[in-house]
Order: sequence, then C-alpha cells, then structure tokens
Amino acid sequence: MTVSAGKKPVILVVHGVQLGEAVDLQQDNYIEELVQSRLAGHTFEFDVDLYRYEDLNDVAQQKLIQLSKLIIQSPLSSILTTSALDVVGDVVISLSKNSTANAIRSKLKEKILSYFEQGHPLYLVAHSLGTVYSFDVINELMQEPEYFKRDDPLSWPVQGMLTIGSPLGLDLFKQTGRSQAMLMGLGEYNFKWLNYFDVNDPVVSGNIFGVALASTQIAERFKQDIPDFGWYIQDYPVVTGQTWLLAHTAYWQNPMVGDGLVSMMV
Repeated sequence: MTVSAGKKPVILVVHGVQLGEAVDLQQDNYIEELVQSRLAGHTFEFDVDLYRYEDLNDVAQQKLIQLSKLIIQSPLSSILTTSALDVVGDVVISLSKNSTANAIRSKLKEKILSYFEQGHPLYLVAHSLGTVYSFDVINELMQEPEYFKRDDPLSWPVQGMLTIGSPLGLDLFKQTGRSQAMLMGLGEYNFKWLNYFDVNDPVVSGNIFGVALASTQIAERFKQDIPDFGWYIQDYPVVTGQTWLLAHTAYWQNPMVGDGLVSMMV
C-alpha cells in the first residue's frame, strides 16, 4: 500500500474535549470553511472528515454520571455536575491506558489506515485532547516496519499533523509516557508537525486562572538534535483575540491556522 499523488488529499479532524453528543460535532465544517477562505478562490480539491469518538467517552462515563445524580438532588447542581464530569472524564480517559482510551486510539488508527489503503494523502488536524490521541497513533504506526519509511513518504499513512490548543507540552502528559516522538531513522524527509497555540489558552498553559503562557513547550519538549529523528516540529503563537476558554475554541477561524494547513497540503 502506498499513497497516490493522483488521489484527492483528505483532512482528518480529531476533536478534543466535548459536551453533548458526537453527532452534534461540526469541526470538519469549520476546517473546510477556513481552508476555502485561505485559498481565496484558487482551485484546490480536498475532502474533510471528522473522527468522532465522544460516544465512546460518554458510554464510559455513564456510571459515574448516574451516581452523581443520585448524590446531588438539585436539578441545577445535577446539570452542572454532569457537565463537569463529562469534561473531567474525557481528560482522565485520555491519560489512561484503559479499554476506552485504547478503543479511541484503535478506531482512529483504523480510520487513518482506511484512507491509506485507498491511496489518499492524509493530513491530521487535531484539537485539545485530540492531539494526544493523534500523537499516540502516529507513534504507534511509526513502530510498524511497513509505514513511515523515512526515504519513502508514499509509505506514510499521515503526511503531516497540525495541532491546535494542545496540552502535550504539560508535565501531566509527560508523566504518562508521552515524553518523546518515535525515531524515524536516517533519511532525507521529515514528518511535519505544526503546533498552533494562543498564550491565553488555559489548556495549553495548564493554568486554570487564565495566566498567559510564558514560553512554548511542544517543540522544546519533543525535538531531538540527532540525524535519525525525522520530525520537523514548529510552534506558532497565534492571537485569537479571546481569553481563557474562549481562546481554546477560537482556533477554528484563525487565518494563521488555515494558512499553515494550506501550505502543508499544497
């Protein structure tokens, strides 16, 4: 199996922490609109898909949510507690190696390989905790000898990854074994990882009180200055004009993000 230059490229969006139902997610539409706006009328054919996994999270959290409703009888308190547990539950699941986290990673890997088997060049756009699952799966694929041969980009199931609002620079995720990227081996080409962040994004800084980020973390943490590393990792600060959690959800309309994705594909 190899990627075909004649096949239409596909952008696969991997969402992050969510409230509500998987069917309600619209991030693929946001990315399509953003890319089209940055193409500024130029013709470039591509497809956008969304990997939805919120339903898997919701099933795993049902017992905990039902227990909270029994303990807290106030309807308003119950709603607030359910929402909080939904968010916190997503984070806890992503940190673990439990069956739900494994299922999310496994299904993402299946989706990536299904496009690879069809020959489509694939680009990942991952947000928030979706960046954690995307990073995990790419590292897993790089350990398999038939994929990611460094001198043969046509053997790469993913041609590049763009992350927005990623918490991967936090110590919290380093402690779960995500301390380095897999070595690709010696060769000419590098796998490109572009990371966009707003300094006011609390998910990136890890500061729930909204204190602005002092320095970047992703490239500093994962880059290795050795010949067989094989990753090109670059951090790009963006100004969304928003603060706190609004900054965390404002990347979908940011021109810099769109320009980065267009340049990666074209």
